[in-house]
Amino acid sequence: MSVFDRSFHFGDSVYEVFRTYNGVPFGLEEHLQRLKRSAALACFKTFPSTDFLLNMIKATCKAFFQKFGNTSEHFQVEPPERGQSEGSNAERPNAGKATKSDVYVRVTVSRGFGDLNIDTDYASDPYPLVFVKELTARPPNEVMKYAVVTRHRNLVSALDPALKSGNYLNNILALEEAKAQGAQDAIFLNYQGFVTEGTTNNIFIVKNGEVWSAPLSIGILAGITREFIIKACKKEKIPFQDRLFTPQELFLADEVFMSSSIKELLPVVEVSGRKIGLGKAGPITKKLQKNLRKLIEDYCVRNKEMSLYV
Repeated sequence: MSVFDRSFHFGDSVYEVFRTYNGVPFGLEEHLQRLKRSAALACFKTFPSTDFLLNMIKATCKAFFQKFGNTSEHFQVEPPERGQSEGSNAERPNAGKATKSDVYVRVTVSRGFGDLNIDTDYASDPYPLVFVKELTARPPNEVMKYAVVTRHRNLVSALDPALKSGNYLNNILALEEAKAQGAQDAIFLNYQGFVTEGTTNNIFIVKNGEVWSAPLSIGILAGITREFIIKACKKEKIPFQDRLFTPQELFLADEVFMSSSIKELLPVVEVSGRKIGLGKAGPITKKLQKNLRKLIEDYCVRNKEMSLYV
């Protein structure tokens, strides 16, 4: 990698992040399609072929599994058995056993490298980089605490949030503001004061049995997991709406949850220090978590030949 890489100097790159389940890269086709859309929005003049990117992803993941194996010896974080008190992993019968290892995959395509000039005529051809790391077990019954921040989501007419670019300073500063309030992540408003999304995730609220999410047109990323959750709502006959909503509606929601490719679907139990609903995962959140997990399992069974285990 050159020190003249434009992604380093200007954040001039596009990227995607996804994960594997039992070695199967989940939603790979959808992520690569979105990567190409981001490149088009970023006015990339040329772009690596899908086959080239696929071969890089497969080779990098296979190299990881070849070196580290298909299983992990990390201690698992598992819920205690019924009637068993909370305790260390060593006190649990399945703790510490080897489990299937899965990976976090990040595909970045830089516009290229060249003279320190923002003019793209000075850039080389784009080039990709695939980064892989092991996913560690997530704690059971994980919940999230968010804060609505004063920093606004980028205008669609400025740096469109639909463009998944390496320019992340707005998100970084929003996260710092949220952390200063004791939260784990930030919720952006747009310039009109409507709720958009988190720094790396989509936000949903539940009100009177309906699930709401901000419409794509307001300036949010078209989340891959978001689309699977919409499918889960349809399957469970839960009404879903793309609609605008305010911070006040967010605070008064019956339930709030977030979605991302790595964290899947997690309940949000507090926003800006205010308890949401009963302060724990609500019934619709739990139902969608279960249904999303089933959709993921079915996807991986249908696509088991795509497993990158060696």
